[in-house]
Amino acid sequence: MKRKYAVFLILLGLPLLDIFYACCNCEEGTEEKFYINSGFSLVNLDNSGENPLEITDVSINKNAYGMRLKVEREVITFKNKQENLFSFTPTAYAFSCDCPPTVTYEPQYKAQAIKIVTLNDFNAEKPANSDVTEYFKTSKSYLSVNETVKRLNNYFGYTPSKTETIDYLLMVPPTNVNTEHQFKVIILFENKPNVELLTTVNLK
Repeated sequence: MKRKYAVFLILLGLPLLDIFYACCNCEEGTEEKFYINSGFSLVNLDNSGENPLEITDVSINKNAYGMRLKVEREVITFKNKQENLFSFTPTAYAFSCDCPPTVTYEPQYKAQAIKIVTLNDFNAEKPANSDVTEYFKTSKSYLSVNETVKRLNNYFGYTPSKTETIDYLLMVPPTNVNTEHQFKVIILFENKPNVELLTTVNLK
């Protein structure tokens, strides 16, 4: 009786295995590609309204100043192809399997840090050529500048967008009587020359 019961369970389980295999029949391999952040530009922002706006005026309220980092991306080459292996993952009620993406994109050049330097006297603690990175936060989420470095190093399971923007808002306005300010944004990379961007603005 026990033998017949065991045979019955095996026969019952075979169709279920076929279903699982059909669901987990992944593509032959994952194709890995590189992308590069091929271009960078910087524009001034006016944050006095509901959302930060790009502005070409030379003067901005010092309590509403920000800058927008624009990044251009380009897919450049193939890397290799990895074989996909499906696996069953037990849960409380069933089995499930996950197939990796058919194509992944990784950065060829990895950013290490982003610095913002004032080229003019900013306040008593920050004379000209001081690092003022700590005075800037991202719009809405209020992340520190260096917390956004990972956005330049993202791994994608889909074709990455060709452009990305990161808004940095000045959280500590300058106290000096000088209204003309120039900021330098430095993007440091571990395996390529650094990128330097300049912007000039009158903060009143």
